[in-house]
Amino acid sequence: MKIFLTFLLSLSICFTCIAQNRAKYKIKIVEKSGKVSRGNFYMAADDGLTIIKFNRDTVKLKAENISALYISRKGVIGPLMIVGGLAFVVWSASNNNALESAVILLVGAPIGVSGGLLVGQLLANKKYYKKLEAKDFPLIKENLQKYTQIK
Repeated sequence: MKIFLTFLLSLSICFTCIAQNRAKYKIKIVEKSGKVSRGNFYMAADDGLTIIKFNRDTVKLKAENISALYISRKGVIGPLMIVGGLAFVVWSASNNNALESAVILLVGAPIGVSGGLLVGQLLANKKYYKKLEAKDFPLIKENLQKYTQIK
């Protein structure tokens, strides 16, 4: 039991330190040609967007080519799924009856992970822009600035 409490304490300290970091956002850009680009949202300008792809390439996309944007917060869902599953693991470890512990672990851990997934999806701060035109970018640039990595 002491090892679980020590683990949970270190996990909570880790999450507290991570929470101090500035949030990063994932972006999915659909171009008018149908091509989809995904990556981390880096910068917004009047004439387009700059993203960092997952292979670390920087890509600048022009406003004329973009038809839709999907922005969501990065790194929210996974930790909440882990915490939800670990809550049931700790609950089953604290129970004295072996059969009840096994049932709580086998049934509760998937429920905790699913609950963490649901809460993570609700907290992901999703933002959608559909049917964009080039003239819309100067108008939405100020809204997009709060999601960029550069201020």
